[in-house]
Amino acid sequence: MQNILVLTYGEDPHAESVCNYLSGKGIDFFVVDTECLPDRYKLTFDSESSLYKINKGNRKVVINPSWNIWNRRVMNPDVRKITPRSLTDIIFDETERAWDGLLMSHQGKVINRPQNQLHANNKIDQLRLAQNIGGDILIPDTIVTNDPDRVRDFYEKHNGNICFKLHKGAVIDTEEGNKMIYTNKVTRKNMENVELVSSHPCIFQEYINKEFEIRIISTDRNSSGIAIYSQESEISQVDYRRYDFKNVPYKHLELPENVQRFCSNMLKHYGLHFGVFDFIYSDSGEYVFLELNPNGQWLWLELKSGYNLTKLVAENFIE
Repeated sequence: MQNILVLTYGEDPHAESVCNYLSGKGIDFFVVDTECLPDRYKLTFDSESSLYKINKGNRKVVINPSWNIWNRRVMNPDVRKITPRSLTDIIFDETERAWDGLLMSHQGKVINRPQNQLHANNKIDQLRLAQNIGGDILIPDTIVTNDPDRVRDFYEKHNGNICFKLHKGAVIDTEEGNKMIYTNKVTRKNMENVELVSSHPCIFQEYINKEFEIRIISTDRNSSGIAIYSQESEISQVDYRRYDFKNVPYKHLELPENVQRFCSNMLKHYGLHFGVFDFIYSDSGEYVFLELNPNGQWLWLELKSGYNLTKLVAENFIE
């Protein structure tokens, strides 16, 4: 029977849901709330055995190849009360490298190894790969540039129907508090300030009118899609992450074979055992790939749709 090491943080509903499933199956697992490393756990590696050992109270585990590891979320240790601020960066870096040593060198299954997640977590590389493996899966016409003239040309090419997005999600401080930057359509008024893109390369894509959006949870075993009917609300029409749970239905979606094959091939290319894909189902009936998140969130999709994604994720840990 497989042993599972879960690297997460306190009060993580994803880890809790999966661990409840594993308990019901009688699978042995060991959970590390990684931010609590200084107070609750002792982590040791020695070169003689080339193995990691983790102690929590009276329980001691040796992470040999019989263990599978879920790299759910590794957090910085909570040392703010005991450590001068000048030393916290060193503590964070040294701790991260210790965990990376385990996740990169472990001889069993790791979902996912940090080097593979880093490789996969780039929108430009994903789009280039999608062009090669996609077949009849479409990708939006895309540019990444800090050249205002190229943006003007792109805007005219698509008759003003383009959008702007970030390489990586970000929160900014405003007078009204913290705000998340989502995908936004580019307006004619925005184009009056197009020179601002000179500061850094920005992503622009043709805006594809959609019937609904799809978030796909993929593992070594299979893929399951949840349709997000974001067009049912003006709030979420451009980006479903402007959530309107009251008016936006979530429903399980049977994925066509070509979409499942696409997701599987992309995971294999990046050496991933798990990934979350974002697609659009266009108003012309085509599947359009947007991006892959190698460690994306999924539990709210289960709660909104009623479809058991926990089983899909947890079964991938059991060999």
